[in-house]
Amino acid sequence: MSLLELKNISKSYLSKVGNFQVIKKLNLSVDHNQNIFLFGPSGCGKSTLLNLISGLDSSDSGEIYFDGKLVKNHFDLLKDDIGIIFQDHYLISELNIFDNIKLKSDDTRKVEKILSYFNLSQFKFKYPNQLSNGQKQRVCVARSLVNSPKLLIADEPTSYLDKENAKLVIDLILNSSKKFNLSTIIASHDISFRPLFDKSYTIEDKSIKEC
Repeated sequence: MSLLELKNISKSYLSKVGNFQVIKKLNLSVDHNQNIFLFGPSGCGKSTLLNLISGLDSSDSGEIYFDGKLVKNHFDLLKDDIGIIFQDHYLISELNIFDNIKLKSDDTRKVEKILSYFNLSQFKFKYPNQLSNGQKQRVCVARSLVNSPKLLIADEPTSYLDKENAKLVIDLILNSSKKFNLSTIIASHDISFRPLFDKSYTIEDKSIKEC
């Protein structure tokens, strides 16, 4: 049984010129402990697809199954099962790193454990503006995994990083996938990462294509 399954998913947005369809009858299956790479030009629908999977947006039609259960419009039940890394770090500047991660979990032991795993314990009382971009993104990875999700979604997680730090973040995500037995879906415009993943897809003509 797949961890995630999308069946005939469609999504449109209302624009000034009318209804604009981004995704049409899209089908996708993600297995347990599988790492998926999603690439394509800006505007092709990568972020829309990730938002639908994570529950940040809802589809117009179709069904989404998670661990065999239909979850469309019930993503609040999966808040601990899906971890999300955004393009921007969205760390609250007034909170230190420990408290930023604690917003995702009230269990301080979990927060301490995830900080230790990502070698961030020395930064836990620092504030976001005291960290480099690479360190901030490590915090975002840690925050997304503090509740031990089954699926990690990342939308352009390396867009603000130099090549060296970008590779470190991707390696960190993939190593975490092995360590914590989770599946990942990573969207990126940088196709140099493609060989590191189990499968790669792009969105063309409003649907998804394995490459």
